[in-house]
Amino acid sequence: MARLVDSHPVDVWIVELDQPRPAVLTPEEQARAARFRFEADRRHWSNARCALRSILSRYVGTPPEDIRFTLGPHGKPATEGIEFNLSHARNWGAIAVSYTIPVGIDIESIRDNVEIDKLLSRIGETQTQGPKEHLFQMWTRREARTKAIGSPLMEIPPAYVVATDILAPAGFAASVALMNRAPQVRYCGGAE
Repeated sequence: MARLVDSHPVDVWIVELDQPRPAVLTPEEQARAARFRFEADRRHWSNARCALRSILSRYVGTPPEDIRFTLGPHGKPATEGIEFNLSHARNWGAIAVSYTIPVGIDIESIRDNVEIDKLLSRIGETQTQGPKEHLFQMWTRREARTKAIGSPLMEIPPAYVVATDILAPAGFAASVALMNRAPQVRYCGGAE
């Protein structure tokens, strides 16, 4: 019999990335954005990062441009005083915030030109049958679980990392995950 897992609140922000945002990027982030080949990619990445900084500033009481990030061994960003994660696909971003428990989030555009069943098999998932929307949802659960613990995608996350599906714009799938707790999702809207 499976053990019941306690829940824990996690704030989820779904952000439209074609909307202009206050410019709060550091010089390093501006340089990284400038390296994107396509303008849409540059705009979406920059707006996702600006939204992340604006949202986190509400939680930590620091101006957005003053928030400093460190990177974990596999590139998961962190900042002092809060647990968070960011994902973006095309013109939508998803940000998850948890005060004390590591969190992961993923949003994916459901695309017909992706053989998602084969990708799921490559990363060790065994239940790869069903409609494309279901398979993309499986992918987001896996990626959110992986991101919660900051491990490589090819490593199967432990069972104690719990994912749940979240509301996403039409044509997208999204999930959020926490370590040792079931996410109790609180939708917060978009960032200014």
